[in-house]
Amino acid sequence: TKEFYVGVASGGVWKTTNNGTTWKPIFDKYGSYSIGIVEMDPNNSNVIWVGTGENNHQRALGYGDGVYKSLDGGKSFKNMGLKESRQIGGIVIDPRNSNIVFVAAEGSAWGPGEERGLYKTTNGGETWNKVLEISENTGVNNVIIDPCNPDIMYATSEQRRRTSFTKIGGGPESAVYKSTDGGENWRKIMEGLPKVDIGGMGIDVSPVNSNLVYLIMEAAEDNGGFYRSTDKGESWN
Repeated sequence: TKEFYVGVASGGVWKTTNNGTTWKPIFDKYGSYSIGIVEMDPNNSNVIWVGTGENNHQRALGYGDGVYKSLDGGKSFKNMGLKESRQIGGIVIDPRNSNIVFVAAEGSAWGPGEERGLYKTTNGGETWNKVLEISENTGVNNVIIDPCNPDIMYATSEQRRRTSFTKIGGGPESAVYKSTDGGENWRKIMEGLPKVDIGGMGIDVSPVNSNLVYLIMEAAEDNGGFYRSTDKGESWN
């Protein structure tokens, strides 16, 4: 419990072994200074996954060069691909099988294309398969897993674009998705959510009652706010 990691939007990855009293930078010699997510393997605390490129929505943001993996508690990292994903918003490791990992790739804020969507590996990051693709303009910025049933997963897409003179912070391709087969197939779950353009979202499942799913969102026409589902995302209030 004294050992943990922090990823900084504009300052690499840091590790403490004394409950935060002192910190050591452990990512300075790798390809990105901007970090979106750090996840520890629930089955092996020496296995650390890092998604580069900050998961933020402001006008100025740093970008990354893919997903990294450490097998030795952060002493060394190896780039495991998705180098054109630019921003990685989330990483989920299957608690039943450490070789199964999901990466939510937002893609470049400045243009279309690149590696964007939800990616899955079944071999510890050696190869990746895109299991949720929206369009060349819209990536996936969150992925979470039901703590009681890992076959149930949720993801959110975000349509956004940054230009030299403005930021477009939402669109019709932003949506909430659910999978019930371990991330192989996905469908939209939008019942009760506003029928307007949606921007950035945050989502989580209650660790006490996995029927409860919480969603915070930006949305047009003052429809943004805090939503709750009591039926695993099938409807929202």
